[in-house]
Parts: sequence; structure tokens; C-alpha cells
Amino acid sequence: MSSDAANGRRTGSIRERGDRLQVRLYAGRDPVTGKDVYLTATIKGTDKAARKRADDKLSEFRAQILKQRNAPTSVTMSYAVDEWLRTTEVEDSTRDGYVNYVERYIRPTLGPIAVRKLDAHALESFYTELRRCRVRCDRKHFIERHAKDDEHGDP
Repeated sequence: MSSDAANGRRTGSIRERGDRLQVRLYAGRDPVTGKDVYLTATIKGTDKAARKRADDKLSEFRAQILKQRNAPTSVTMSYAVDEWLRTTEVEDSTRDGYVNYVERYIRPTLGPIAVRKLDAHALESFYTELRRCRVRCDRKHFIERHAKDDEHGDP
């Protein structure tokens, strides 16, 4: 790799793409897939004001990367859990219990969500729904997909 390419990764780039500017900054490697990750944004216009907005966006990307210290992954929760199950060293009976919980609770609800989009609010909502359904749905050991949020009524 040339020093220009390495420098470009470190500083980012702003380039014209028709009547817009594309801002791009290397964010590191995805820890799960090993692929390069770039933060990108499109700014309308190519005038001086648009270039200023593009410079501001590039600065924002740099601050975001410094804050995260890790490249964001694009994998889903299902993929991450499968990788964890594949590599974790536990007894077979423990693994069976984990697989059961993953298949019954985690995969149907959180499985398709990208790991980087999971936050405290999403997890708290998931925990609340688990508690709510286990108590209100005759203590069944699974989550039902309800047609409406208010289907349970008052406790």
C-alpha cells in the first residue's frame, strides 16, 4: 500500500460525485468479518458552503471514531450469537440450555438486529417484554407474537 493510500485512510476524503460531495473516512476493520469499514456521507451541493458542511462531517466522523475506538460491525445479533456458541467452551448440557434460550427468546426478537444498533433501550424493551409475556401469557415458556401491543389488557 502506498503512503498516499495510508494517509488517505487516516485523513479521510471529500470528493465530488455529480452535484454532491461524498465524505469518506476509514473506520478500521470489522472485528467479526475482517472487512474494512468506512463511514460515508453525502452532502448536497459543491459550492463553498457545501465544502464547509463536508469538512464538518469529516471532523464529526473523526470524533466518532476516536470515541468508539472500535470499528462498528455490520453483523446481526444472530450471527454474533452463533459465533459465540461456536467458540465458547462449556459443558454439553450448558450449551444445550444456551441454545434453547437463544432459539426461543433471543433469535426471534433480537436476531435480525445489527449488533451496532443494539443499545440499552432495545435490551430493556426486550427484558420488559419477556417479563410481561411470561406473567400474562399463562406462564408459557415462549414469547408469542401478539398482533397488538394492547392485547394483554391490564394485569
